[in-house]
Amino acid sequence: MNHFIWVEIKTTNSSCLVMKLFKLGIEVQEILYFSDKVQFKIFHQDYKKLKKLVGYRFYKIRDDGIFHFKYIILKKWLIFLGIFFFFLFLYLFSHVMVSIDVIHSNKEIRDLVRESLKDYGIKRFTWKKSFSSIEQIKQEILKNHPNELEWLEIEVVGMKYIVRIEERIITNPIPKKTHCHLVASKSAIVREMNYSSGDAKVSVQDYVTEGDILVSGILEANEVVTDQICATGTIYGEVWYKTQISLPLVYEEKKETGKRRWNFMISKGNQDSVLFRPRLTNYENEVKPLFTLFGYTFSFLVQKEVTVTTNTYSEEEALSKSFSLVDEKFSMKLNAGEKIIDKKVLKKSMNNSTMDIEVFVSVLEVISRQEEFQEIKEEG
Repeated sequence: MNHFIWVEIKTTNSSCLVMKLFKLGIEVQEILYFSDKVQFKIFHQDYKKLKKLVGYRFYKIRDDGIFHFKYIILKKWLIFLGIFFFFLFLYLFSHVMVSIDVIHSNKEIRDLVRESLKDYGIKRFTWKKSFSSIEQIKQEILKNHPNELEWLEIEVVGMKYIVRIEERIITNPIPKKTHCHLVASKSAIVREMNYSSGDAKVSVQDYVTEGDILVSGILEANEVVTDQICATGTIYGEVWYKTQISLPLVYEEKKETGKRRWNFMISKGNQDSVLFRPRLTNYENEVKPLFTLFGYTFSFLVQKEVTVTTNTYSEEEALSKSFSLVDEKFSMKLNAGEKIIDKKVLKKSMNNSTMDIEVFVSVLEVISRQEEFQEIKEEG
C-alpha cells in the first residue's frame, strides 16, 4: 500500500516550485494553490529529497488515507480505549442481572417462587435470559405448582427481574340455587328475552321497574303449583341515562417530523440528567432503560421531534367529538351483548373556550338478576 503525505510550503512562485520538484524526480499526486502557499501530496519516501531544495522550508501537514487514520489512533489511543471499554461495560451491565424482586404479601409464596427461579438459573449476577426462555420458565413453574400459583409474570427492568405473583385461592364451590326468580335490576323496557327455564311474566316491549319478576321459578298449571325451580336466562332491556360532557374547543395536535436524536440519560429518584445537550427544540422522549447501578438508572434516550399546532373545533366537530367521548365512557361499563342504542342532545351551551352538553343515552343491557324465594309448602 502506497504511503502518501501532504506537504506545505510558503511561496508565491508556485510554477517555479513545481519545476524544481519535477527535476528532483518527485512525483506530485495532488496540488492545492493558495495566495501565499502551496500544499501538495507526494510519496512518503520522497520527503527526504525536498531537503535538496535550498532556500525552501517544507512542513509535513499530515499523512494521507489509512496512514492518517492510524496516526490519529496512535495519538489518541487512550480516548478510543476509553470509548471501547465504556460500551463494553455498558453491554455487560445491560445483560447481567444484579437483583430479583419477588412481589407478594405471603412470605411462603415468595420463598417458593425464589427457589423455583434458582432451579432455572434466574438468580443474581447471572446472564439475562431471553424472552422465549423466560416464557418457558414461567409455564414450567406454574405447571409444577398448580395448587399454589394462579398467575406469574417475570419482567426485566434494566439489570433487575421483577416477579409478580397471584396466589391460587381454593374456595368451596358456591351452592347451586334451587328456588329463584329472574327479577328486574333496574327500570327499563324489555327488548330481548332469552331464558331456558321458568315461567315468563312479562313480554317484549313491556315496561318494568326494579324488583319486578321477569321470569318466575314457580311453575303453575290451572292456578296449581306444579314445580318450583330456579329460573335461568338473560333478559335485555332498554335503559336510559343522562350524562354531562365538557369539551375544550381549542386543542393541540402533535405530529412527528421524522427527525430523531439519540442520547443517554442517568436517573436517580425524580432527577434526570442527559449526557448530551438536546439539539431539537420541540421533541418527545422515548426512554429505554439499560441497567441500574448503585441506585442510578442508565437509559438510552430517543428524542423525536414533533410539531405542535393549535386547532379549534367547529360546533359540528365538537358535537361529534362529544358523542365519541360518550361512547368511550359507556363502552367501559358495557359487557358482551350490551350496546348503545341511541344518543340525543338535551342541552347545549358554548362559550369562547368550552362546549357543555347534556346527552340522553339509551342503552341495551342486561336487566335481570336471580333472586331466591322460599319454597312454597303444600298444605295438608
